[in-house]
Amino acid sequence: MIGSSGVIHPLISRLDRGAGEQFDPDLTWQGVTAAIREVIASGARVRAVGLTAHLATVLTDSGGRPATDGLLWRDNRAWRESQEIQVTLGPELEAVTGRPASSESAAARIRMLRKTQPEALSRTRWLLSLKDYLVFRLTGIPCTDPATASYTQLFDVRQRRWAERIARECGVPMEILPEVRPGVALAGGVTRAAAELTGLEPGTPVAVGGPDGSTGALGVGAVRAGLTVDIAGTTDVLLHVTDVPAVQVSSGVVLNAYLLEDLWTVGGPTGLTGGGLDWLAATLGHGSADAAYRALEPTLDLADPGELMIRTTLTGRRLPEWNARVRGRIDGISGEHGPAHLIRAAEEGSAFEVRLGIDALRATGAEVTRVILAGAPAVSRRAAQLRANVWGVEIDTAAERFASLRGAALAAAVAAGQFADAREAAAAIAPRTQRYRPDPAGEATTERRYRRWREIMALLDDDQGSKG
Repeated sequence: MIGSSGVIHPLISRLDRGAGEQFDPDLTWQGVTAAIREVIASGARVRAVGLTAHLATVLTDSGGRPATDGLLWRDNRAWRESQEIQVTLGPELEAVTGRPASSESAAARIRMLRKTQPEALSRTRWLLSLKDYLVFRLTGIPCTDPATASYTQLFDVRQRRWAERIARECGVPMEILPEVRPGVALAGGVTRAAAELTGLEPGTPVAVGGPDGSTGALGVGAVRAGLTVDIAGTTDVLLHVTDVPAVQVSSGVVLNAYLLEDLWTVGGPTGLTGGGLDWLAATLGHGSADAAYRALEPTLDLADPGELMIRTTLTGRRLPEWNARVRGRIDGISGEHGPAHLIRAAEEGSAFEVRLGIDALRATGAEVTRVILAGAPAVSRRAAQLRANVWGVEIDTAAERFASLRGAALAAAVAAGQFADAREAAAAIAPRTQRYRPDPAGEATTERRYRRWREIMALLDDDQGSKG
């Protein structure tokens, strides 16, 4: 993402469209450099660069060359290693890192790679996320932000520093962990080598940035404690901002250090929601959920799913269960159901997945009475009202589908000194919002369906003897 003369330009990543669990970081870098050249060719004057990306692990040598394929967040091969870490460290792991063991954490992945690709680890100088890798290629500076560091399971989220004992027990050398800086801080200037590849001016400021969910929260103005945000994309990222990092994570929520100093977030990413909806739409021959909406819009509002219920978690559940073995489900389908009914049931299933997270947040004592919603559901009247009914809260929809893009630009503007801090920047560029309130009749109906959905999915899982 690039902040440029008051204009925000997207760099679109297609890693989640038809990709597997690994990717080539070099190809991603080539795509980014090509996109930056296109932005500059359009006549934009780029004053600063801000980047964000979904969670992925990239190991590099000292010069930034990848030591192995990058690992996407949905790569669950390290599940066994994550369980080994949980057994070894027990309650200490959650107390220090703010989360239960996860197969997508860098801690589990390094443990796995020691068994499967020891030669790659011997070439590794830096353990980075995808966003960190791109910042490194632009600036030559290896660094990360507190939110990204939190997801590695190697970070003391309350003290906001690397957890040396956890790293040692997981077999991760401290020297491969980069410096941690606030997401709105300056990472460095564009190097001459990167300038030649991109067309940017040497020295152009580059912000540290953050993961897509946290950066999206920043983009919709979550710069103070007490706000709850849902950034809806391939997954939903549900975050409640707090200035007191005392929450217990036993309810399945995770505690992250936020992109801003002195703030934390409670919540976490779900399993597939929008991604499951995209899969269903493509399976029905529409290519994507957006295409399905365009084709089916005249009938979607009238399509009542009835007994049809769908769980969209095709690749495992994260918040609040953190079970990589959970899979999607379709139940109650009949000959009366068509594509519109399936899409409606998947929309509902996605909203139910986030409701599980809201219930978990409330179990920690967080007051969730209003949610700022961004992403595809925020630009659909039907989807936004459905979520207000399912969650039983007021929803402010951000008139910005790509909230992470806006957050990256905000970070770039602060890092470049155009604003004194993130709060000043958010006040200047926060998106417009529209409020939705729960409809009493709709809320009662969706509450019954939510409880029934939970019962049915639990029964289906029990019938198979496991959640997988």
